Amino acid sequence: MRVPYTNFKTRIGDDQAVGGCALIGGEWKDLDTTEIFDDKKVVVFALPGAFTPTCSSQQLPGYEEKYDEIKAQGIDEVYCVSVNDAFVMNAWARDQKIKKVKMLPDGTGVFTQGMGMLVNKDHVGFGMRSWRYSMLVDNGEVVKIFEEPGKNNAGDNGDPFEVSDAETMIKYLSENAG
Repeated sequence: MRVPYTNFKTRIGDDQAVGGCALIGGEWKDLDTTEIFDDKKVVVFALPGAFTPTCSSQQLPGYEEKYDEIKAQGIDEVYCVSVNDAFVMNAWARDQKIKKVKMLPDGTGVFTQGMGMLVNKDHVGFGMRSWRYSMLVDNGEVVKIFEEPGKNNAGDNGDPFEVSDAETMIKYLSENAG
């Protein structure tokens, strides 16, 4: 499966920037999927929302902590995708002191829908959001995806976090090197 084509609307630069991401000022910069994925090996992890409990206490900090270990496995970059806008993603990165993982705001959910991972989280007041997953992408092709269980019953299954963590990805990468 190839990753869906889209443009991610990001904000970059200004004196309050964290990891190149603008918090208030800065400029809009479109990053399309060809720029992100072509001729690269990339790890992407997706989550339901910035500033939410599991995303903030485990998933994002786990990937930040293990970033160098992931890169040592021949990975060019690590991205966090959420159906949130650029301002929210950048503020969250600053709040979490993220310096290495790159934030990809999928504000309208186009990428997430193209991945087949858009779920209705109305039961918690979110609306349409991403299901939690991680994936290895090589030159735009999804090589491996770790999807949390229960996506088809998203409202009934809470917020599982069993297989989309950094440790699972590192284990897969180390066992499947090359």
